[in-house]
Amino acid sequence: MIHTELPTVVAQSVSYYFTQTFNGLVLGMILVLIALGLSIIFGMMGIINFAHGDLLLVGAYVAWATVGVTGSLLAGLVVAPLVVAVLGVAFERAGLRRIYGENVLLQVLLTFGLAEFLRAGVEAVWGPGGKNFAIPDWGTGSVDLVLFSYPTYRLFVISLSAVLILGIHLFLTRTDFGLIVRAGTQDRQMVDALGIDISWVFMVVFAIGTALAGVAGALIGPIRGAYPTLGIELLVPAFVVIVIGGIGSFRGTVISGILIGELIVLTGVVYSPAANVIIYVFMAVVLLVKPHGLFGEEGVFH
Repeated sequence: MIHTELPTVVAQSVSYYFTQTFNGLVLGMILVLIALGLSIIFGMMGIINFAHGDLLLVGAYVAWATVGVTGSLLAGLVVAPLVVAVLGVAFERAGLRRIYGENVLLQVLLTFGLAEFLRAGVEAVWGPGGKNFAIPDWGTGSVDLVLFSYPTYRLFVISLSAVLILGIHLFLTRTDFGLIVRAGTQDRQMVDALGIDISWVFMVVFAIGTALAGVAGALIGPIRGAYPTLGIELLVPAFVVIVIGGIGSFRGTVISGILIGELIVLTGVVYSPAANVIIYVFMAVVLLVKPHGLFGEEGVFH
């Protein structure tokens, strides 16, 4: 009897840990999308956007509302980043544009104030309670990956995130506008001196960065739901991702995001109380060894 049951127990254990590893990859890809938006905005504009998490929150609720009206999560994935990008542009033009070059504390206070305003607005419109997403019919099944089966929707999150990350990379490295963004992150005055309207570039960059937050909110909605503290819960790990990967490093942000996602999930499997602490311990260790982060010395968006 022992010999017949052991393979089943081992197979279940292998399946469980593979599933949790993929769960870590899902979280990691979401964190990468959030962190890339933060990193692009900071690299180009020098703005630490504390409202980024609550822009994600707006994206999650807008996606939920869109699904309620259209019945389509794909529609939510289009509408949410567009709405969040419009909000981001309005904020950049009406608020941030007036304080470029001012004391960084003023920028922090302004973005923090926007975060509080957005969270209060969400609660005023949709109430303080959470909203449950229904996973779309096409995402309710699972895919057989030989050693284990994994939910279709979560595989969709991994795949779409990977496509978006690759698209942002190609945009930054293969287009003229991407070249301007990369140049601007290193020397904004030089870009301005070349006759390029830097204020227009700032607006587009902020729209792209915030749109990524909107996509992340729409993607994670069916997994976690939408609730007022969702943005805060994801913003802090996203900042950790940027610090560990190296500020301004595209590759560092991607690798660090996946590492942090895996670390949170797998630590939670072994000892759940440590899941919320382990990333800070890991960050401290990395910074002791490499003060600029894992890839911080490579330069901007390499």
